[in-house]
Amino acid sequence: MSVSSNSNRLSAVTKELLNHWRETGEHWRDAKSKEFENRYLQELFAGVDTTNSVIEQLDKILKKIRSDCE
Repeated sequence: MSVSSNSNRLSAVTKELLNHWRETGEHWRDAKSKEFENRYLQELFAGVDTTNSVIEQLDKILKKIRSDCE
């Protein structure tokens, strides 16, 4: 599995989690749900964005290394 496919998979499962969270929000709309979102999900989604950026950079570096070695 390539580095970029891992990034795509991470994005897909994160999007799936967000969709499930939105569905949950239709039934769970109290202070604790907001606290959970603020405490865990916002940080998780921000971390995934950062991780995907780093993965893109790694993919570029690996492509350059492969090209240089050929």
